[in-house]
Amino acid sequence: MIPPLVLGQIAPGGHVRLAANMANASIVCEVAPSRFTGPVADLAARLAAALGLEVRILPFASGGAILAGAGTWDVAVLAVDPARSQIRYVHEVARVSATLAGREDDMATCCSGADRPGVRIATARGAAYESHLLGNLAHAEVVPFETPAAARDAMLTGICDFAAGIRATLEDSLAHHPGIRLMRDDFLTVSQALAVPTEHGETAVFLGKILDS
Repeated sequence: MIPPLVLGQIAPGGHVRLAANMANASIVCEVAPSRFTGPVADLAARLAAALGLEVRILPFASGGAILAGAGTWDVAVLAVDPARSQIRYVHEVARVSATLAGREDDMATCCSGADRPGVRIATARGAAYESHLLGNLAHAEVVPFETPAAARDAMLTGICDFAAGIRATLEDSLAHHPGIRLMRDDFLTVSQALAVPTEHGETAVFLGKILDS
């Protein structure tokens, strides 16, 4: 039985609203209107069975958009980033890799080779990999854009030299762009986890017990 306080936090509208980052093809894909596949869809089915509640997946353009939309969702799947103090992580859903995409004529073949003076790397604003690059690059400049798609476009149009992103998403979105390649390595492995607003501590404990059992 769901405690009344938890029920009010997890399903204030009678169903659970699960926010998903649609820019991350490693964890969720929309195969038809309101039909999803991937680890997020598997999690939604598991939660629905365990809670006896409908779980609706809400698509967002990026992790930053999910955070900006607090109040419109009840739970979310987000990259684990210690800087995100507004949320509490409950249960790991998947692990994904972040890498760089750039032009084939660039001399860099690995991510560290892109860290050069004058190099501009496009990222999605608020992404966990943006935080990592900001804290670890010695020479290259991080240029944030509102969505991963906008970051990729900045690289394709020459505004930036590289685009950072989730490897699976970069592979899918850039497959038909000649002259573009992904680095052979990854600069970060990111844990994707179910999260709730920080103030919903009771819900975090309750869901953790359900999902870890």
